[in-house]
Amino acid sequence: MMSLKYVVLAAVLGLLGLGGVALPWYSSRTLDAELKAFAEASRKGDLVVSKLANQPGLYKSTGMIEFQFRDSCEAGTSQVPSSFSVEYTVSHLPSTGGVLQFEWSVLPQGTTAVAIEKVIGPGMKLNGSGTLGYGGLVKAEMDVPELNFSNNGVTFQITPSKGSLAADTRAAQFVWNLSRVVARGKGDALDMKGLSLNMDLKDRNLGTGTMSLAIEGISTASLSMQGLLVRSETIESKDRLSSKISESMKVFKVMGETYSDLALEANIGGLHAPSVRSLVEIGRASCGFRNMTIDESQQVRKAVETLLTSGMSIGIPALQGSGEGGQVSGNLMVELLPASDGKIALQKYLRSSGQITIMGTLLKPEQIDMALASGFVEKIPGGIKSAFSYQDGLLKVSDKTLDAGMVKSTLAEADRAIEGVLRSKGAIAPAATEEVQEDERK
Repeated sequence: MMSLKYVVLAAVLGLLGLGGVALPWYSSRTLDAELKAFAEASRKGDLVVSKLANQPGLYKSTGMIEFQFRDSCEAGTSQVPSSFSVEYTVSHLPSTGGVLQFEWSVLPQGTTAVAIEKVIGPGMKLNGSGTLGYGGLVKAEMDVPELNFSNNGVTFQITPSKGSLAADTRAAQFVWNLSRVVARGKGDALDMKGLSLNMDLKDRNLGTGTMSLAIEGISTASLSMQGLLVRSETIESKDRLSSKISESMKVFKVMGETYSDLALEANIGGLHAPSVRSLVEIGRASCGFRNMTIDESQQVRKAVETLLTSGMSIGIPALQGSGEGGQVSGNLMVELLPASDGKIALQKYLRSSGQITIMGTLLKPEQIDMALASGFVEKIPGGIKSAFSYQDGLLKVSDKTLDAGMVKSTLAEADRAIEGVLRSKGAIAPAATEEVQEDERK
């Protein structure tokens, strides 16, 4: 009589064998259904699937997808769409890396192929691989070979580069690294080294997350820069959206002058996130607000009104740099306070301030004397400084109170123009907006 342990072992082996067939079968069926659904849904977008040929298999599927780029906002015009095809092989055997693994290659077609072949060579393809994780995360890797080509009298040399993409239904991460780009021709030259692009988006539609671009060095016939870094961060917290962009450069040389430690930071804070999301969605669906329904126009008006009455801030909190003999620093902030009465009133709720300081010998003595003679600049130890502020209808420059009548009248005119657009009925159109502004002037 067979012992219990052999029965259990046989049952386990049977289940494993069944799973070894059932899981690939389910993966193959699901992939086939998802590809067909994707092709059907793409008919409404700019990236259209013109042909799908999937050959499902138990353990491996192969196929080809032909894509066309078209501008759906210019559907009435004669377009010559760019096209390319993707050939793929999918392994349905699960692994520690994910539910399935795939390899793909991209081949441009038609007029696009002619242009691309000049860069990558005739018949060449861009290849890559990837996985589908158990949680729905798609990961893809791509290697681009060395590129050597000429265009309009300029020769290009681009070293091999690598990129990776990870995405799910909402978030996306993209990384790209390139060692060097050299371009020469027409009496000029460009040598760019150490390019790195990194994006980590928490919400692709709203743009929340971080993005950064770093370049070790750029040299042309007329200028040189080292240590360039551009970084942005957008976050959503408690129905508020804030974004910060920072740029820095270690060394910048131009026209015989050398500047160092250059930095610029720009902020937009306190935006009403639901209103921003509404504007993004409607703007995308209506081709940049050009083709809106009455209901969408009303939603846009409501979103703009909420943005302008719920408060926000825009500014440059930091601006600095050093040159031979001195430094410069400054800042500029504009704040729109929340409207206590819920009405748009830039004249009442807008405030602004800023300053600039120049130290050392960046300016010539006659330039400093001219600035001091204006009365809007004050002398400080080692340099000069100028500052301004506008609040509650009061304008001050370097502690001198000035007539703010022009500022107040400009803001009042802006209030009337905005209210005129928001009060109008029907769909918003550029012509209608101009007519409202003309009526307000009368």
